[in-house]
Amino acid sequence: MPCSMNEHMSWVQWWTAPWSVSHPDWKIFDNHNGATALYRSQHQALSKALGIAPCLPCTPHTAVLRLVLASTEQLNLMLTLIEKICLPATEGLLSEDQCLWCLSLSKALKSDALLPNGNDPLHLLSAWLDPVIWQRLRLRFPPLRVLKLEKQPRLLDAQGRLDTIWKAVIWRASPSDSKNLSN
Repeated sequence: MPCSMNEHMSWVQWWTAPWSVSHPDWKIFDNHNGATALYRSQHQALSKALGIAPCLPCTPHTAVLRLVLASTEQLNLMLTLIEKICLPATEGLLSEDQCLWCLSLSKALKSDALLPNGNDPLHLLSAWLDPVIWQRLRLRFPPLRVLKLEKQPRLLDAQGRLDTIWKAVIWRASPSDSKNLSN
């Protein structure tokens, strides 16, 4: 199912101002009345301060678009599902059906080696995404978590499995009217 015009517009809006949906702990953002105008006039300085390289928006894969436009609850569910797939013994707040789904995906993809015990599932997200997308999406998560993660070496040798796992998780956590991620 191709992306709608509204989804493409949302993608471009997010791409140009990812701080508009940032985690509240990114202290660089001030919520006073003139903040939006300030962000527009100081776009380059703000991007530089956040480590965002200026570039035109790329055409997103449907799964990446769904990920970027996901609610905070959906993002948290996605990370919980990833953790359960990679570390099946992990306790979590998933339903029995979700746990069984994660276990079957874990066995099929032999994903237990992707996330060594104690690592953050967010690490697998940063490894899966193109760096220019990650630079923007990371603002959705607490800055201390992101900065700690970015000090670790980037995973490079599991791209095929990461692609399969993330597309499956995004599909699982998406509303039922957007389940087709085959693009």
